[in-house]
Amino acid sequence: MKNAHPLFAIFLTTLLLAACGPSNNVRLIFPPPPDTAVLPAPHAPRVSVVAFTDKRVDRSSLGARRDNTAFLSDTDPAQWISRAFADEMARSGMQISYAATVNEARKGNPDFLVTGEMDEAFLREVSATELSATLRVSYAVANRQARIMHDSINAGQTRTGLPSSGATENLMLDTLKDLIKPMARKTVYAIENKKQQ
Repeated sequence: MKNAHPLFAIFLTTLLLAACGPSNNVRLIFPPPPDTAVLPAPHAPRVSVVAFTDKRVDRSSLGARRDNTAFLSDTDPAQWISRAFADEMARSGMQISYAATVNEARKGNPDFLVTGEMDEAFLREVSATELSATLRVSYAVANRQARIMHDSINAGQTRTGLPSSGATENLMLDTLKDLIKPMARKTVYAIENKKQQ
């Protein structure tokens, strides 16, 4: 009987880890709004962010689990990134709008237009206790005359710990933050530079 206890404990732990592990369905959540709102200045540049295009080869999934089943999301990851980027840009004090298409954006006659492509959004279950996520986009900033900036940027994170249902969501959110913050900084810098010329 004494030997049965360790085996039962291992079985129970394995069962609990499997039950608490990440779901195949991943909710893509947005960063929380800032504590204080940044109001745009009256003459701040008007910038329209257009929904990014999903350029992945396989757009049906968000990644792969160890058992070769797919991670899925009911949110379009390219739009998730571009909308979160627009929200991050709004914290810069510029007048930011979000548009589904370039034609829709041009109707608002913005001073600057941001377009982009999502090249990668991949979540991988490496082991029972390890997850990794990668995001990669290419984006461009143009004024009414020409393109003023083009860049590619990627972010990746690996997380180790006890599996939980929120682990995938938190990992994707943190990877998203690592992607959009430098994107916003570079975009603001390019626009401010152009304004001073």
